[in-house]
Amino acid sequence: MEKSLAIFYTANIRGDLELLPRLHTFIRQLKAQPIVDEDEVMLCAVEPLVRRTLLLDLGDSCAPDVWHCAETAGRSTLLVLDAMGYHAVNVSGILTPESRTKLDANFLKVALVDESHPWHDKGILITANLCDNRSHDLRIILSPHETTRIDGHTLYLATINTGQVGMIQVGSRIGNGTLAIQAHEIFMMSSNTLPDPTIAATVDYVLSEARYHQKRKDP
Repeated sequence: MEKSLAIFYTANIRGDLELLPRLHTFIRQLKAQPIVDEDEVMLCAVEPLVRRTLLLDLGDSCAPDVWHCAETAGRSTLLVLDAMGYHAVNVSGILTPESRTKLDANFLKVALVDESHPWHDKGILITANLCDNRSHDLRIILSPHETTRIDGHTLYLATINTGQVGMIQVGSRIGNGTLAIQAHEIFMMSSNTLPDPTIAATVDYVLSEARYHQKRKDP
């Protein structure tokens, strides 16, 4: 794994598409901020820090009682998260096999993770449960837990609320190479955060498509 991995994550969006253009702006602001810790300062004195960034969602991106989630069988929010640059989303309990097939036909870049579909990339395995025992440099359990912690090479992420963004930095301890949490914080998005126009346009498109399919079904 890289010397440092920065993870930004969300949870419990529950189909709130109006939130996402502002959330995209907020995540970009957080990514632009430097993450400094004692180990990083020591590293930078010798060589430039190599940091990889992941953007993840822990689950409940759609809710069955939200009309566009019901109309699209959970696909609506996922289309917007893909446009926002998410790397992986926990879709357990959201997608049917038919919905997954339709999303695959759209060539989404985001990985749709559930109990049967882990995602692995460059030494990192992201899975929805503990059943996958394949060896990787780091395994991230993409489901909410009570606390954020590392157990060996497995990272558990604490649950957060709608409108919050969690940030965690993982790196190897200098000397022995074991993984450790170097920084961890949960940020609340401000109510005056401006919406990103590109994501706002994506939301409008997704909603218009959902309305179109809804009208086709109505007698």
